[in-house]
Amino acid sequence: MRNPLTSLFRVSPFENTFKHSVRVAQCGPLFVTAVQSYFGGDRDTFEIRKDEIRDLEAEADRIKRNIRAHLPASLLMPVDKSVFFAFLREADKVVDCIKNSLYWMSYYHLVLPEYIQKDYITLAKEVGDYLGLLPEMVLRAHSYFNSRAEKDRQLVKDIIREIRWREKESDDLEKTILIRLCADESVDPRTFFLTCKLVETTGDIADHLENSSDMMRAMIAR
Repeated sequence: MRNPLTSLFRVSPFENTFKHSVRVAQCGPLFVTAVQSYFGGDRDTFEIRKDEIRDLEAEADRIKRNIRAHLPASLLMPVDKSVFFAFLREADKVVDCIKNSLYWMSYYHLVLPEYIQKDYITLAKEVGDYLGLLPEMVLRAHSYFNSRAEKDRQLVKDIIREIRWREKESDDLEKTILIRLCADESVDPRTFFLTCKLVETTGDIADHLENSSDMMRAMIAR
């Protein structure tokens, strides 16, 4: 006999949630290219990538609104709706932080010591390269909610652990950059302030991705 919860899940918003997560992940490589172009002096490519990310953010917002608009109160789901919405909100904030990081860069031409510049590019790569774990996590969770198999649950937990580990690596690098920035007296006050905001906002990308994984961990908990 077919599991009624499984049938309900197949008409649940998780399919659109996967589409939303794909849009979030697509911003990662664009963000890395934008940062590399900015510090490489290629402002045209930076602006193109910034516009592409803005368009992806708008599409992700459209998908998020569609999910919210088509989730009737009567629909039964295999997870708590409040936790599901918290997951979606945190995933959406990832794109917001990517967009805001590029806006901080566009306000003023940041001229940084080369070693700080390289550290920041490394941070951008770190957070940008593992955004692909988000749609993989959603897809694995989808399989688990259909099967309720322990092996599928473990696959989701493996991704969550990977995200947590990568967030810690990003957090350590963020702290290193800020320590070095504070110690370098050659950096002018305006550059110092904007770079601090830039580094913190970029670090928030990893934080919100980890928060989304925490919400997923709550959804698959038994």
